Amino acid sequence: MKPHPLLPVILLALSLTASGCRMNSRLEETPSQPSGSTTKQDTAAQEESSTEAVKTDTENSVSPVTVKTWATVTSEKYTDHGALIYRWNSRVPEVIIPDNPTSQYLINRNVRENDQNTRRNNFISDTMEIPPTEAGNPQNNYLYTFDYQVLRNDGKILSLKQNGTDIRGNDRNDTFAFLSSYDVENGKRITLSALSDDPEGLKLALAQAAADQTSADFSATLLSQIMSSDLSQFVLLKEGILLSTQWNGGKIRSSPKPETLIPYKQVGDKLNDYGKQLMAVAQKSEDEAVNAAAQPDYIFPESSTGYLTGGDLLEADPSMLRLARNEIYARHGRKFDAADLQEYFNSKSWYHAETAPTDFKEDVLNEIEKKNLELIKTAESQLPDKEITDEGVILKPDKDYLLDLDGDGVCETIRWSSTEDQKDSYEKSLKLSINGKSQTSIPENVRGNISLTALDLNKKDQQIELHLDISQESDSLYSYSFYRYQNGSLELIGDLAGPVCGGNGSLFREGGLTAEGDGILKVSSDTPFMGSTLQFGCYFVDLVWSYEDGKLKEVPQNVYFNKYYDMITNAFLHQNPENYYVVSHTFSVTTSMKGDTPAFSVSPGETVCPIGWAVKDGHSYILVMNEAGAWGWVKESAWDANPDTAFYLAVPAWG
Repeated sequence: MKPHPLLPVILLALSLTASGCRMNSRLEETPSQPSGSTTKQDTAAQEESSTEAVKTDTENSVSPVTVKTWATVTSEKYTDHGALIYRWNSRVPEVIIPDNPTSQYLINRNVRENDQNTRRNNFISDTMEIPPTEAGNPQNNYLYTFDYQVLRNDGKILSLKQNGTDIRGNDRNDTFAFLSSYDVENGKRITLSALSDDPEGLKLALAQAAADQTSADFSATLLSQIMSSDLSQFVLLKEGILLSTQWNGGKIRSSPKPETLIPYKQVGDKLNDYGKQLMAVAQKSEDEAVNAAAQPDYIFPESSTGYLTGGDLLEADPSMLRLARNEIYARHGRKFDAADLQEYFNSKSWYHAETAPTDFKEDVLNEIEKKNLELIKTAESQLPDKEITDEGVILKPDKDYLLDLDGDGVCETIRWSSTEDQKDSYEKSLKLSINGKSQTSIPENVRGNISLTALDLNKKDQQIELHLDISQESDSLYSYSFYRYQNGSLELIGDLAGPVCGGNGSLFREGGLTAEGDGILKVSSDTPFMGSTLQFGCYFVDLVWSYEDGKLKEVPQNVYFNKYYDMITNAFLHQNPENYYVVSHTFSVTTSMKGDTPAFSVSPGETVCPIGWAVKDGHSYILVMNEAGAWGWVKESAWDANPDTAFYLAVPAWG
């Protein structure tokens, strides 16, 4: 076999970097997991999906690891002709390790570094500067997707892939992927420097193996990446080390470049004892099954035998509605003049093209199909400037919307408006009507900025709920209420602005909600615990409610983990000019909430960050971590504004 043409260059570059200079991973700040108490989190009611840890016969016990969707962020906007302007869809994973909160926190913090949600505002603002997309001219679409896959989860090694696409107009199409493997025991991201005492030699072995497998155009990018200061764009799998380029951009219709699997036997002699231990663990159990999303045979499988409801159509985009409408005709063998429709239905095993469009008679449709066609056409023609977010479909004021709120197949007409007080623009009169009838359950006189959205809390009940969000100065909540339509009237099913956490806290400001129709409502809450939490600054935690039979019920959690990772990451990296979380004086950290066994010592000048909160017997407790990765509990005391006697010199705050 001829040597790869780039290998001489690689050898030279690697010899120049053989001194071992590298960039430390953010997770390398934290050494191995200390001993401590067991902390369990009740996540049964909020899991979107999970992978169970596989027990191995290694001497050390494995930690049960669950990977679920932490955040699903959706933003879609259409012109009043139903043409797409932009679409943003992302899913962000969250790792749950009940008996190891340190590793749980460290892995999630690292995963957040690849979180693309921070780019959303810029992405959306960019779309507003281009001419809107119209039907028949799809080249101006702005599309962004970001998702994840669990490649391996055996309780010892967790391997993840985050991948996405960024399309902007007709001149940019980027694909990207982030590969990462973690040692579950200590939460560290696995790097070449950890796997080998000779990381430069390991790089060279990987480069040689990759050059033998891949084409020159792909390997040039991959080999350049391998020669980076410390290769981190890889995962450990059963059969070997999987490599991938991170970016592939700047080309129209670009596609992800192939990944390269390097068998362990080709690089095994370069691994140290730790690397060989991980290799042995990886080879003992199978990788996670990663199934590509199959295109469904039907958009709505029962549209010929059962009535569709408003919940079925609420967040369907125009292209899906078009397919759903024509799917009813296709079931009866109708052919299509539109080439894309004909191609789509030709791919379906159930479709048999028999009748020319000019010969097709709608009297072959049954009454259910006719009713569903009517509802789909209504959905297509309604919601002008349709805008979908992860908080629902935005309903703009002073417009009529036709939505099937109660799931009976008949659309209600919804309209709302507000008028400002001439002396105080924050004082407003709010009116909402359904089918021309004023709804008295909606507050008439309010104070703040009003947002009304339609969303589907539970797809099983076939209803659409309305969400009224009224925020005041500093985004504090006046109302955060949810309604359903029953027997001709709108009824309140819950106003979440108020007591939470069993009465030990309050939802006074939020950072967004997620409702995926599974009966679970998740709200990102800003500093919900009442009392003395100013000692530890501001933070965000997820509050969870279940919804069934018109009732919202809060799901209690044993530990409410801090979701504001950036602030803590910056504190541990000492990128905190305001001295956030720098200890002012010694305070007690214990292994359990109600105990006096010390977890670790705290000294003035150290950085000790809060990573979770809990309420027990009416008292608030903080789960804290130091820079060494040790963790323990602190019982909050009364607020102390004096930096000489308070826990910290300064804590983050806003609003």
